[in-house]
Amino acid sequence: MIPVVVLQFLRQETAVPLQLARGTAIAPPILRPTRLQERSSAAQSWDAALNVAAHETCEPAMSRIAILHPTDPVGHVPGGIDSFIKGILKWAPDDLEYTLFGATSDPLKRPRGRAMSVTLGARTFDFVPIVPVLPSSARSRIPLTVRYMWELGRRLGSGQFAAFDVLDFHRIEPALLFRADARPKNIFLHTDRAAIRSPHSSVMWRHWPALYERLEARAFATTDRVFSVSRSAVESYSSVYSRFAQRFIYTPTWVDPETFHPIADARERNRLRAQLLETLNAPAGSRLLVFVGRLEREKNPAMLLEAFCMASATHESLHLIVIGDGSLRPEVDAMCRRKELRGRVSLLGVQRAQDIAGILQVSDLFVLSSDFEGMPIAVLEALATGVPVVSTDVGELSAIVQDGITGRLSKNKSSTALSNAIRTALNELSIIQGKPCVMAAARYHPAIILSQIYENHRRQCTVPDHLSGA
Repeated sequence: MIPVVVLQFLRQETAVPLQLARGTAIAPPILRPTRLQERSSAAQSWDAALNVAAHETCEPAMSRIAILHPTDPVGHVPGGIDSFIKGILKWAPDDLEYTLFGATSDPLKRPRGRAMSVTLGARTFDFVPIVPVLPSSARSRIPLTVRYMWELGRRLGSGQFAAFDVLDFHRIEPALLFRADARPKNIFLHTDRAAIRSPHSSVMWRHWPALYERLEARAFATTDRVFSVSRSAVESYSSVYSRFAQRFIYTPTWVDPETFHPIADARERNRLRAQLLETLNAPAGSRLLVFVGRLEREKNPAMLLEAFCMASATHESLHLIVIGDGSLRPEVDAMCRRKELRGRVSLLGVQRAQDIAGILQVSDLFVLSSDFEGMPIAVLEALATGVPVVSTDVGELSAIVQDGITGRLSKNKSSTALSNAIRTALNELSIIQGKPCVMAAARYHPAIILSQIYENHRRQCTVPDHLSGA
């Protein structure tokens, strides 16, 4: 039923005339002048008024980018996409001004529809939550993307998006609402394309992959750039959509060094480690394994627990920390009871980034059991704290983790292969822990990785004919 609802909605909303989508703008601070050449008269009038005000206060014109994705930059909404967007906002240069049309995980503190200023690091940006979102990975009866698109559609005729130079999307579905909009648009893809056609994925579209690919083609046809965190995805898309292959660009993920870094003082690390073990009711000599991610099919938490059991047969002191939540939480709970793991596995649910960093800093191994990945930020965060990584060999993991240097990759997606990789990594901890991991993560500093995204935004804000040569 869902795809029928989505199709009916798209058919209705994408028919909104361009002049309506750029109608009378709402009040500041959300709207400011745009560089778009063809504007509706209402938007032009509003721009003229704002230009006078800017001239009188001697403020330079800013390049304005709208990010449209249902995330809450203030709340603790888990997920790699949410972290990725936060990074773009936190590390943005002064000449680019961002507004996030997102979601609220706390409607009392951040009411839906109310514009507010938010500060991340040294940067302040405008934030407009338009839908509520659960502060966990739990799923609502109506998918978040559907609710978000409905709210976007309701706002198209208000002129609320009129004053932006560039529009950024982190899913293809919302981008379809703006197909008739001539402004530069970017789509960011965060997962492996194969997940759409896999029964092991939790993606809704796995039930209707052909329909998704039709919508995908429509979205890409009017998009200036498509960024992906997977090289294989870029190669696949460039082959399928060869007519505009140059639009697809690989961009790695990044790690925030201000939050994720090692503890230099060994005595302090030992003290904090002992404190954590006591909190977990784990024996003093335990080896700590950590998993961070959503408890969904593509992360394969069942294989993680199976591999942990097998590795524990030869390393009795192992303790597994599971950070994250999702639709498979009840199954993970039941499996822990069935295998009598309750004293050796700690399910901590969703945690703040600072708390995740604190746990990683005193742990021994990070373990990932995914069937699909792009380039997981959680892996870079573990390495940045000096923790080696054991993972299935998926997505971009082989570009980050080197066997015997920063961890071990399991070539086969099986609990036996993953448990063997865990055992091997534990036996070589003295070699792979610490400096090699930190050095590997240093290549993914946001100042390095995000620069191509910022440069693309600058180009799009200064080149009127954004599709020329695309």
